[in-house]
Amino acid sequence: MDLPSLGEKKVALFALIPDNASFNFLVSILYTQIFQQLFYLADHKYVGSLHVPVHFLMDEFSNVSVPEDFSKILAVMRSRSVFVSIILQNVAALKALFEKEWESILGNCDDLLYLGGNETSTHKLIYQSYLGKSTLWLDTYGRSCGHSGSYSTNNQITGRELLMPDEVRMLDNRYALLFIRGEGPILDEKYDILKHPDVALITDGKAEPYRHGGTENAVDTLTLTGTDLPHVSHDELANADFDILSDTDMEAIFHIKKEDAQYEIFG
Repeated sequence: MDLPSLGEKKVALFALIPDNASFNFLVSILYTQIFQQLFYLADHKYVGSLHVPVHFLMDEFSNVSVPEDFSKILAVMRSRSVFVSIILQNVAALKALFEKEWESILGNCDDLLYLGGNETSTHKLIYQSYLGKSTLWLDTYGRSCGHSGSYSTNNQITGRELLMPDEVRMLDNRYALLFIRGEGPILDEKYDILKHPDVALITDGKAEPYRHGGTENAVDTLTLTGTDLPHVSHDELANADFDILSDTDMEAIFHIKKEDAQYEIFG
């Protein structure tokens, strides 16, 4: 996999992560290698930012492993034209992952999009740290009846939170809250994905579901020659366990040297 090419041409790379957490370390390795390769490319080849900006859409962020120094990576990636969208169910999940650095991660993100939820600490964070107050002009009237009746009017300026925590919790599902650095809070309607012009390409638009694991679109092949491999049926291959071997492992197994290797890899 040519990881640096992500910063030099348009590429879409999908990492399909199983629910089994035992494979999470593979995703962490992938993230670490990509960040290192892109930062090196930006610093040494382009002396600044990448030729093609790279945007990470990190869905299910709390369910996968990320580099331990992710908060530091997040702080320096933007100058290299590397961007990330962190997608979480709630703020509590971020606190569980980064007990001491979760506020730093939020602080390094210029935009926060709140789509709704039912988690208390998220409501409090939106209410206390993001929404702020609005200024209201308050008019009060007083009237007394009797032999000497009176009438009074009082005008004053007061403040009121834009939304209280319970109002954040009960936010209409049609709306989302958007917070952009240097701008006031925005209450806007969510985009209806069923109105997207390409909705016919996904299952919501009656398209066939995408089948993962097929070989009809494979771009790499492996050919072994000079070895006596037993004939194995497709069913046996599907149920077999395989190990990823390095060049050194292959040389040891087949007793060959690099200069006269009998296997070829075409990519």
